[in-house]
Amino acid sequence: MKILVLDDDHVLTMILADHLADRGHQVVPAYKGNLAAHFCEEEEFDLVIVDYVLAEMNGFEVLERLRQKNRKARAIIITGFPELLKDESKRLKELDVEAVLDKPFSFSKVDELIEKYNK
Repeated sequence: MKILVLDDDHVLTMILADHLADRGHQVVPAYKGNLAAHFCEEEEFDLVIVDYVLAEMNGFEVLERLRQKNRKARAIIITGFPELLKDESKRLKELDVEAVLDKPFSFSKVDELIEKYNK
């Protein structure tokens, strides 16, 4: 799978990217929403894992750009602030977000979701 990982926490991004690469996935890490949005415009992804709270744009804005270019990519939102997504179920559905992972999350949960998507 080709996976975009976006989080403004560089350490988390690289650890998650390394974890996914070790499992045979092609991973593109990004630390800023505008960079990830650019990647979404230039490349096709099977899955995007996007942090909701970012400095210059939020995860929804990144997903909006992705959806303009690539409707088929699966999406997972990660957040350290689940209360911010409490009233966003309609928006999550509109953007075809398949899962929300609250930080801290386990890599086994990420693996479980990816395995589900590969079926």
